[in-house]
Amino acid sequence: MTTLKRTTIFLTEDQHERLRRLAFEQRTSMAKLLRDCALEILEDEEDIQEGLKALAQEEGTITWEEYQWKRDK
Repeated sequence: MTTLKRTTIFLTEDQHERLRRLAFEQRTSMAKLLRDCALEILEDEEDIQEGLKALAQEEGTITWEEYQWKRDK
């Protein structure tokens, strides 16, 4: 079982109403929708960090000029 931690967020009336309707349509809670969104953001950030880390590793890479030279051979 996952332990949940309570937090407070502030939404505009419009955001709250739209989220409430979406939760109703999807037969879920507003809290679950917000948790799902938070998880997606966190996973996206992890992917970005992993991608940047991979790009920083130069081993096995060639410059654009080297690529063009090899392609034109």
